[in-house]
Amino acid sequence: MIHFQPVATTPPVPQPPRCIRSLQERMADDMRELAFAGRNVSLETLGERGWTIDTIKRLAPEAREIARRKSTRQVGAA
Repeated sequence: MIHFQPVATTPPVPQPPRCIRSLQERMADDMRELAFAGRNVSLETLGERGWTIDTIKRLAPEAREIARRKSTRQVGAA
């Protein structure tokens, strides 16, 4: 006679949060650093940070929105 033993199910081990940021987030951080340092954010200044022209053209619209969102501060009445 064959007897089956149930397989013990253990809950999955929770994984730590990933620390990987997207390229758009990295570019947004560079844009914010340039802007807060009083420099214009342009193809040339982002190129000085190591971004290629094609990458800037592809990622800049979304990175610009992320940078604006992160730079906006809301002040509420206390």
